[in-house]
Amino acid sequence: MKTIFISIFDGDTERVILRTDVFSTLKESGHRLVLLIRGKDRLAHYEKEYGSEEVLIALLPNAASKWETFWYYLSWNTLPTRAGSVRRVREYRNAGKWFLFFLGSVAGALGHVKIWREFLRSVYFSFGASYADALFDTYKPDLLFAANMFSSEDTRLLRTAKRRGIKTVTIAKSWDVLTTKAFTRVKADRILVYNECNRNEAISPGDYSAQQVTVTGFPQFDIYTNASIYEPREVFCTRLGLDPARRIVLYGLPGDWKSPDTRAILTELDRRIASQAFVKPLQILARFHPKYQDSSEGLAGEHIVFDRPGIYFGKEGEFGIDAGVADTNRWTFGDADILHLANSIYHSDVVINVDSTLTLDAAALDKSSILIGFDGNRKLPYRRSIAYIYEREHYRNVLVTGAAPLVRNYDELQAELNGFLFNPDYKRKELNLLKAKLLYKIDGMAGKRMGEAVLDMLN
Repeated sequence: MKTIFISIFDGDTERVILRTDVFSTLKESGHRLVLLIRGKDRLAHYEKEYGSEEVLIALLPNAASKWETFWYYLSWNTLPTRAGSVRRVREYRNAGKWFLFFLGSVAGALGHVKIWREFLRSVYFSFGASYADALFDTYKPDLLFAANMFSSEDTRLLRTAKRRGIKTVTIAKSWDVLTTKAFTRVKADRILVYNECNRNEAISPGDYSAQQVTVTGFPQFDIYTNASIYEPREVFCTRLGLDPARRIVLYGLPGDWKSPDTRAILTELDRRIASQAFVKPLQILARFHPKYQDSSEGLAGEHIVFDRPGIYFGKEGEFGIDAGVADTNRWTFGDADILHLANSIYHSDVVINVDSTLTLDAAALDKSSILIGFDGNRKLPYRRSIAYIYEREHYRNVLVTGAAPLVRNYDELQAELNGFLFNPDYKRKELNLLKAKLLYKIDGMAGKRMGEAVLDMLN
């Protein structure tokens, strides 16, 4: 029996790793698993859900420091990607922080040079403070599986493991992180990715060799292939207060940090539904992102039902490494939340979202998406508009397929909704192209593939 460290950073990583066959495959191997979690308030949850003689739960020490904050900003600014440039404009230039914009632009220019990226990795590896030594000394792991390669916890865990000669494997936590979040400060011995686009990104700009990259597909989409999880429509609608006779549009609300105009858009959609602007009777299921606050909460809409899923750990917020946003909700998904998401997509006719992975969730269930590319009732310059973020690499890969129309105003939104409502096969060819390009395999086996790839590192 060997020991595997698994770092579980937040609700996203729990959904991808612990709520899928990744975890069951690792458990069935007979090795000892140690889940490394962040925050005492999460301890009881993980002990109840996963703790056993074979699965131990350990609390990570605080990873924050001024040094790590410096590296956080240097890392994402060093990304030699279009996404890095877009983020600098949104965070620095639009706010008038010209000095930071200049420094970030210099870092981005240097980031195109591999020698510079390797130099930064060498500095980070050589001079960073020790981290979690007590955990390594106590459990003596044979392998570290770092499930969020850019958090302060995971970068420091990877560095400690490599200093101790322990094998390491990581994943690109989401399909966008390799181009949007940060350059890889510490490269693991192997990286697991979701699709071929991610594979190319791991090689460049991630600087992994082709032999170090394994494509597995999306473990969190495996459940969509299980026909037994779907409720009858009447049961689903009754549970949420929806009308089973009317068409359902699932609207994934992005949170104010990304788009503060959702309330205006929902209000206008509600008005147009009331005025019978759509070819079929319609209702909106407005789903909050569990991590972010959204000012549309509390809106009274005659044709809108709001839904806030998730399990929350207190009211105190925390810094969101994925978005660079302070005071995000501390949350996770239970099995019921995952089943609820699957049913919400399954019973919807079309999905609306803003630059979200929900587009891929929907595609995995053969549902099309409409992307919001305007700012409600406001008219903003392009580089201040939400439309600008779709220039980032991961969403360019979506837009090029033509499967998810990017709408620029209310009339375009209405027209595209009517297109999908009138013809169930509207953009079917484009949707199939998106699935082939970005979903790898929807065969219910991605979790098993990922788990086996982790175990292979022990051989």
